[in-house]
Amino acid sequence: MSISNYKIADTNLSGQGMDRIAWARGNMPILRGIKERFAVERPFEGLKIGICLHVEAKTGVWLETLQAGGAEIAITGSPGTTQDEVAAAMVTEYGINVFSWRSETYDEHIENAISVLETQPDLIADNGADLHHLLYEGDRFNALRKSIVGATEETTTGANRLREEIQHPDFSTLVINDTLAKRIVENRYGVGISVVDGIMRSTNLLLGGKKIAVIGYGYCGLGVAHRLRGTGAHVTVVDKDPLTQLEAHLEGFNTAALEDAIAVADLVVTVTGRQGVLSAEHFEKMQDGVILCNAGHFEFEMDIASLCSLAKEVRSLRPNIDCYTLASGKEIFLLARGNPINLAAGDGNPIEVMDLGLALQSLSLEYTVKHGDQLSKLPQTVPYEIETEVAKAALAAWT
Repeated sequence: MSISNYKIADTNLSGQGMDRIAWARGNMPILRGIKERFAVERPFEGLKIGICLHVEAKTGVWLETLQAGGAEIAITGSPGTTQDEVAAAMVTEYGINVFSWRSETYDEHIENAISVLETQPDLIADNGADLHHLLYEGDRFNALRKSIVGATEETTTGANRLREEIQHPDFSTLVINDTLAKRIVENRYGVGISVVDGIMRSTNLLLGGKKIAVIGYGYCGLGVAHRLRGTGAHVTVVDKDPLTQLEAHLEGFNTAALEDAIAVADLVVTVTGRQGVLSAEHFEKMQDGVILCNAGHFEFEMDIASLCSLAKEVRSLRPNIDCYTLASGKEIFLLARGNPINLAAGDGNPIEVMDLGLALQSLSLEYTVKHGDQLSKLPQTVPYEIETEVAKAALAAWT
């Protein structure tokens, strides 16, 4: 297979990437079944799919599935989460157009997303609505907006951006995160486990007995709070919604205002999908030795620039731990540069969980090709029949 157009760290890492993908593939039976059908029916024959999603082993298995269906693919990842060896395998073994590397900055990420759009995709599979945002920013991609058949969006962050920032979309977007299957299985169970894994890999600290503030109690935050409590941590939940606070209270968690929770926390975890949740005034109120961790979509949940400006010294103590020493002498420890902890310091959600989530993506893209002209040009949930099909396949595979 000819080598594609790409911007990645090192093509020589391809062998290691193929090993990672092989391990994931062996534990993704739902996608395996879809791939077999796609190889026969070829629903994406002659179509290009532009993707923004974390470039890691499970994504590699998903791209194999889409390719079996006839798709030509271009993909970018997210700052701090790309597995460079998997990116190399995607390029050299599958001929995929990959624009992503682990150490990329946010600005470089945006340039990589633009490179994906420049391949003129017919379908979009987005993560955080970055591709959507670029499509509707200015006039550069006016023609492309009109030609796109439809799209999917993976995340809560992206769904919020689509509904709040884009008033008159030119095509439909099926929001994977609107499904109960994803909210319950992936967000509650997958994210909770993988966030604790990323924290443990980064710190090697005992979580039992520590005071932890979890900011945001949506499906992801709920999963994170429950898994942290399972380690023996004393968890306080922060959320602006009174009903959500009540839910957390009835689940047995302490609830508190943001300022009160962070003032006594040993570890602060953001899981909101919103920008600027923690700012300079909050860093000043935290206790000496506090650990900051983001489990949301981007590091923007914390104002890292303000933290840097407050610090008289910043030094790296170990992989994924940076120490910010403030003028007062107080030390604040930031994990994984504020990038999503489960991917930046770990391998992301469990393989089986992503098998379900990426199956939803695959069938939603297929549905868009077949029925896109019948859908309203708005963000909307995945058809219920797709969700139940994937749930039945998961139940059969896991029992």
